[in-house]
Amino acid sequence: MTQHPIGIVGFSHVCIAVSDAEASLRFYRDVLGLDVFFDIELEGPPMEVVTGEAGARGRMIGGMLGGTVVELLEFTHRDFARRPENTLGYTNISLSVSDIDAAVAAITAAGLQPEQQPVDIGGVRMFFIRDPDGTPIEFVSYPNGERTSAQMWGYGN
Repeated sequence: MTQHPIGIVGFSHVCIAVSDAEASLRFYRDVLGLDVFFDIELEGPPMEVVTGEAGARGRMIGGMLGGTVVELLEFTHRDFARRPENTLGYTNISLSVSDIDAAVAAITAAGLQPEQQPVDIGGVRMFFIRDPDGTPIEFVSYPNGERTSAQMWGYGN
């Protein structure tokens, strides 16, 4: 593994801006299994400094999802319009599952509709759903029992 001068020691978390913290909490916790370990209100000078906006306030909910910390961030001082598709920057969260067909069945049983049946691309089976704000969530199943793309490509072996 290559050392870099910045000194990065690991990946910290994924933060997702949401329009409705309660609706997103129901989706990420109740459907995907987010194990929530904090739920805080944010306001005051630190929020104003970080956002560059007077009166900035919000709510942040964080937890573990598939071994990664996921934070849901609702800026309650802003009025966000939903976008049908992200075209630059963050595109989706990808969750690795051991059985893609069981994942489709569980998603369907939760009352959600996958965007497509699982497709195979280069030996990886995948499908997408969307969270309450339309953010794509990808489910992937790797060949030969691998759990990540790094394992599939032999990185770190």
